[in-house]
Amino acid sequence: MSIAPWVWPAWRGLARGLHIAGGFSLFGACLIDGFLLPVTARPALRRPFQILAWASFALLVLAGAVWFILQTADMSGAADIADLWAAMPIVAEQTRFGSLLIFRIAAFSAALLLFQFGRQKPAAIAAGIAVIAEAWLGHGGAMTGTAGDVLLAASICHLASGGAWLGSLPALALALRRAAIADAARLARTFSPLGIACVIGIIGSAAVQYVYLIGTPGALVASAYGLVALFKILLLSGLVALAALNRLRLAPALAAAGEPARPRILRSVIAEIILGLAILIAAGLLLQLTPPSMARMLGQPSH
Repeated sequence: MSIAPWVWPAWRGLARGLHIAGGFSLFGACLIDGFLLPVTARPALRRPFQILAWASFALLVLAGAVWFILQTADMSGAADIADLWAAMPIVAEQTRFGSLLIFRIAAFSAALLLFQFGRQKPAAIAAGIAVIAEAWLGHGGAMTGTAGDVLLAASICHLASGGAWLGSLPALALALRRAAIADAARLARTFSPLGIACVIGIIGSAAVQYVYLIGTPGALVASAYGLVALFKILLLSGLVALAALNRLRLAPALAAAGEPARPRILRSVIAEIILGLAILIAAGLLLQLTPPSMARMLGQPSH
């Protein structure tokens, strides 16, 4: 029984998306605790945030290991386990993919240790560096010339904005659930400016990626890459709508009404987390596909 050609890219995309999600969540926990969480809320949330950080790290390492194995099999054309085992050190040491993956996991490890020892701000910086280093594993990192430079810059902006917004949502939900109502309301209010800045960064960088990688509206429905990108755009639209609801209605209601308003904003943030995870998995899948603009340059179908 033959395996459909899309199966292995789909698994690689899923593993990559979950790896990114784990890194984002670790970065977000450090960012919220280090820069946004009210001081009075920290004692009650210290242990839950540490558990969240460890769980996020476990996800990024496990998903990263699966991604590394699948990517190594694809890059080496391994026919069996012995071939795969022999190829793994070569991919780890002699490819950009392997070197950057090792560097990023080392940076996330440093961030986790700093976070455990109460150095939240340096931890956020280390995790942020690891987040944006992913950009060199994308299309911008693989291309040369002006187009490559522009796409790399857009990818850095996209990852930084996405990491700060989507990555902060699990920690935000945890704080909204466990913090005293006054601290929860204050955090919801102070998170809004960061969310707005991140939305602007994501939309702006996505527009640049659209111009360089897709190019025409028709390509959104005429290629696998375009269809996944369109799905991601729809998910992002829903996410922005929920964020606007939180800012305009639910966060003010939490400050005004107190405890009775807590469940509504918590449900909304959990819905954002679900949409955000779907977006990251879609992003992982996109990076396994050939963008329409590159397919046209290479004279290949954009599959």
